Amino acid sequence: MEESIVTFNAFHHVAWGTTISVYFWLVGASAGSFVISSFGWVFGIKRYKPLTMTASVTAIIMLLLVPFLLTWDLGKPIRFIYLLIPGYWHSTGPMAWGTLLICLYPMSMMVYSYFVLKHDQTFARIFGIVAIVLALSTHWYTGVVMELNPGRFLNHTALAPLLFLTGAFISGIGLMNVIVFIRNGLVRAENRYDWALVHEMAQFMMYGIVFDIFLLFLDFMQTTYGNQNEVMGHTVVLMQVFRFPYLWLELVIGLVIPLVILVSPLKHTKLGAFVASVLVIVGVYGMRVWWVMGGQYLQSFY
Repeated sequence: MEESIVTFNAFHHVAWGTTISVYFWLVGASAGSFVISSFGWVFGIKRYKPLTMTASVTAIIMLLLVPFLLTWDLGKPIRFIYLLIPGYWHSTGPMAWGTLLICLYPMSMMVYSYFVLKHDQTFARIFGIVAIVLALSTHWYTGVVMELNPGRFLNHTALAPLLFLTGAFISGIGLMNVIVFIRNGLVRAENRYDWALVHEMAQFMMYGIVFDIFLLFLDFMQTTYGNQNEVMGHTVVLMQVFRFPYLWLELVIGLVIPLVILVSPLKHTKLGAFVASVLVIVGVYGMRVWWVMGGQYLQSFY
């Protein structure tokens, strides 16, 4: 009897691991950073124009890391070619569209950045709008890929794309705040970005945090009062196995503490905005970890 139990106690290979978690974080932070880049040239908020190229270059660099992560994660990197061959491309497959978006998004950002350098307001705005749509679509698709997995109870929710986009917004802003802090500490006073931008972006980040908490509350209600599988996903996976990335990294460190900072007088200090930004970046990565690996837990071990 014991031998038969051991024989059938076969564990499945976890298809998506840390590499995919990092990929989701990079795409989100890239999209959020690029939205900041567009404030000046697309939306006409002139005080953000000095920040445009820093935000745009950051977004481009982060997204250019993505293809290396994805092809390496395949195990046989040469297989990525199949997603680029028309005969293998399927219009009904979210990953097929994701491949297209990952290719088009950085190119659109590069074209936008070129016209910004040329101080061509018209074309910068046109390609900026295109790049924004592609940026949001690229991260929206990652949420859709996770959503369309009925067997993964934690992931199978229509809130997935919204959670991913909100996480992208706040992590992108947090990243830009950290970069501004570092840059301002390295350059002369006359070349520094206006510190008022940091405090304003921190306010935007606070609004995103509040919305993210609201979405997580909705997800909490579904997993707490849902069917047996959804309840197990919350009680076993989130509150036991992935308790640290879910409860501590995302909720406490990444959302609650930054929100407390940003609604208190600390939000008016440089240190307060910096600490809140760092914590949000860490918290959003925690969300990517439990969302990717936690969703596979019940499939892999039960």
